[in-house]
Amino acid sequence: MLKLPAWVSLLVGCVAFAGMRWILPAMWAGNLYLKSIAAGLQAIAWMPLLVFGFVGLIAFATAKAGKAVENIDTGKRPRFKREPLNPPSGSTLDNRWGASNQTIDEAIRGKGPSDAWSVEALRSLEWKRFELLCAKYYEAVGFKSETIRCGADGGIDVKLFKHDPAKPLAVVQCKAWNARLVGVKEIRELLGVMTSEKVVRGVFITTGSYSKDALVFGDANPMQLLDGPGFVKKIQELSTENQTELLKFAFGGDYATPTCASCGIKMVKRDSKRGVFWGCRNYPRCKSKFIIREQ
Repeated sequence: MLKLPAWVSLLVGCVAFAGMRWILPAMWAGNLYLKSIAAGLQAIAWMPLLVFGFVGLIAFATAKAGKAVENIDTGKRPRFKREPLNPPSGSTLDNRWGASNQTIDEAIRGKGPSDAWSVEALRSLEWKRFELLCAKYYEAVGFKSETIRCGADGGIDVKLFKHDPAKPLAVVQCKAWNARLVGVKEIRELLGVMTSEKVVRGVFITTGSYSKDALVFGDANPMQLLDGPGFVKKIQELSTENQTELLKFAFGGDYATPTCASCGIKMVKRDSKRGVFWGCRNYPRCKSKFIIREQ
């Protein structure tokens, strides 16, 4: 019973209680011998309900613990391994953090990933490649960046360093959300992370756009909110050489297949009764997945 869902034990307990308390006494009421047994069963009818209810609680707790264990990285390597990305030599610090930008420039539309930077090209990147691209961009303007390889990021995708390698100057949160607006909730969370990390600057970059409340909140705090078109403009302000290097980095190899957030490996396309989705190659040990929504 412990291996079955908790509701099975509860159901058995309820059926046993009803049988001993009402059903059997009613069936045996006409038999003098069985009537006395039925009276005894009525007196202890609560016992199976209590026993199976306790079994159900154990089964429920066991199932919850099993799900928690599945999300734990049991390998010997550090769970939150960081990848330092070395800044290019000769780059200069760009102090123009700028304001929020949510204006689509028609001049950067219509070009594919192999031609030049565009909003469409940016939105074709899977989430991890987009995150690494953001880190590479800040390297190109003079920062040293540090990203989290896989696992929970705690609200930080990239840390930026300049003079002190042990003290980040800013934190960056990246969201490859093409269709979903970034709301004020996510921007407030970034402010909380800034306070926790004791940094004075925060950057939020999305391939999509922001809600009005998010933009207002960002403007009232030491943050820069970059939407897809705004980030593309930032890249286009770099030298031609840096733009080309970022282009090669972003679109080299498989840049479209999602990366498993837990394992850090490319996912595979799977099919189910509910539709097509991206699943982790390490299934069933890892059950991470991304639903593929119809266009």
